[in-house]
Amino acid sequence: MQGFDFALQVMVIGFSVVIITLAGLYGILLVFTRIFYKNDRHKASEPSPGINLTDEELAAEQERRKTAAIMAAVNQYIVESETLKAGNRFKAAVQSSYRSAGDSWHLVGRRGLLESRAVIENIRRKKRENL
Repeated sequence: MQGFDFALQVMVIGFSVVIITLAGLYGILLVFTRIFYKNDRHKASEPSPGINLTDEELAAEQERRKTAAIMAAVNQYIVESETLKAGNRFKAAVQSSYRSAGDSWHLVGRRGLLESRAVIENIRRKKRENL
């Protein structure tokens, strides 16, 4: 029984040392976090001015995003389709308001998203200037 008692004492002392060391390291991390990130917390908590878009602007943005998502999905299907590898032909005819060269669906979708974001950003800037 003496061997078991000694092993139990060593285990308890070792466990205590490990827990105390981890608690000390955690305390040091908290202190350094408060020292180095004190100013960043106040900047993040400041509310940013909200800009409301009209229903028409939101509907136009959603329509552009849907068009871009559909174009990206069709492009992905065309690229990875097993039927195209087997020699079958798949043709999709979509009239886009954006001009593109050839079958560059993904470029048309990206361009549409970028242009819609630019329009939204211009609207936001105008509203900020009016405030």
